[in-house]
Amino acid sequence: MTRIEQSLRAGGELSTGQIVTICAALGLAIVASVLTIVGFLVPEPSSVPWIVVVNRLLALSAIWLTVLGATWLILTRRRSNAVTLREAQREADRARAAKLRFLQTVSNDIRHHLQTLVLLNGALIRTVDDAKAQKMFAGQGDALAHLSDLMNSLLDITDIETGEVTPTIEEFQLEDVLIKLNEEFRDKARAKQIELEIVQAKALVRTDRELLTKMLRSLVSNGIRYTEKGQVTVDCQPVTGGLRITVQDTGIGIADDHLADIFDEFYRIDNDPTARDNGLGLGLTIVDRISRLLDIKLNVTSQVGGGSMFTLLVPVVARPL
Repeated sequence: MTRIEQSLRAGGELSTGQIVTICAALGLAIVASVLTIVGFLVPEPSSVPWIVVVNRLLALSAIWLTVLGATWLILTRRRSNAVTLREAQREADRARAAKLRFLQTVSNDIRHHLQTLVLLNGALIRTVDDAKAQKMFAGQGDALAHLSDLMNSLLDITDIETGEVTPTIEEFQLEDVLIKLNEEFRDKARAKQIELEIVQAKALVRTDRELLTKMLRSLVSNGIRYTEKGQVTVDCQPVTGGLRITVQDTGIGIADDHLADIFDEFYRIDNDPTARDNGLGLGLTIVDRISRLLDIKLNVTSQVGGGSMFTLLVPVVARPL
């Protein structure tokens, strides 16, 4: 049993005052019942009228005391449960904050060691001439890069959850971000023999450049990861209220009953824990958290076997040319 469950159970226990009230009401009810029976046993109740009067008074007192006791019991239990729930929530928040601090510290430490390993791996590749050894070191470099991406995802989500991320709102050309995305992902798309189409848009947007780039990078990466044939497209269209950025793929798609879960931490669309390149299931979680941080509207539509489409509504300073 968890401490929160223990607290909730403790909140349901009766106080001494509640027990006294219930016992008094039951006692009066028993006395009234006894006097009622005695009244029936008396041959002529009119000869002992006090029995009838006392019986009625006790019965009324028992009824009122029972009603008042029940009302007090309900209100007190509700108040006690509310206090217990608040305490349990505070305890859960403290435990979550401690876990995030621990994860942040450990992730930072591991990332520093990973960066050292990546540098050493690059140096080894440059110093060896043997083709077989170079191939082995290249594979090692790929594994280190993948592990580095996972650690960066952990750090990103912990930084957001702990409030370490503060948006820097600025005006910038979205085209610069899209060009970098195309340069970063075109080789990955080509390696999977799928088409990557990033439509350039000359729009001056107003948001956090780094965080928006992180969102788009995660969406494009997911699109390529879960698409085996077809294409991944990034398009921009001016709409009322800003610029709509669409990231669409022709991948495996998402079932309707899973759409509400895809932004949960560690949720993976294909649910295959043995897949090498399916990540930790934090990419869409990070996208969701950043969208809330930047107040960017995030939407998703999908069809199993027909791909997915994610849309972002980003504030603009000037409409695309």
